[in-house]
Amino acid sequence: MTTHRTATSPRPRGDDGGAHAVGASTARCPLASHVFEMAMEPVDVHVAQARRTTATVLKHWSLPETPAEDARLVVSELVSNAIIHGSGDVRLRLRHDEHELRIRVTDDSTAPARRRRASAAGLGGRGLHLVACLSLRWGVADGGRTTYAVIPTLTEAPPCRRTTQSSTEPTC
Repeated sequence: MTTHRTATSPRPRGDDGGAHAVGASTARCPLASHVFEMAMEPVDVHVAQARRTTATVLKHWSLPETPAEDARLVVSELVSNAIIHGSGDVRLRLRHDEHELRIRVTDDSTAPARRRRASAAGLGGRGLHLVACLSLRWGVADGGRTTYAVIPTLTEAPPCRRTTQSSTEPTC
């Protein structure tokens, strides 16, 4: 079973594949911090589910398309690595605030993710290279159990902020 938890206001989204979602609003000024968490069994089909769920969450958060595409690819690579090379359930955490999206994928293995040199004919070894290319930074934490990546985002100013402000208008 897959479980979802989000700290933004949840919206019904049709078939969630038996997933469970719980949410609460965290709207605050000047910019709400958005958090989404999902746990899944280490089964290959959950890579696609994590990618689709990430796309839905980022759309709900109004993330621009380019960083959202980058994030979907990073999620696919990190979840795939956790399923293939890790152990135990896989946990995905997305956190967006200010101008960054932080992606964390955790499993029970203490063997840290490492970039490998891919051979011309080999199918593997390119995932963390892609993560490094698409991320502002990436790394390993929690004694090797978590691999993270930070994607830069270009977000619009929240509605309560203005680019120009008159002296009579309240600020956030």
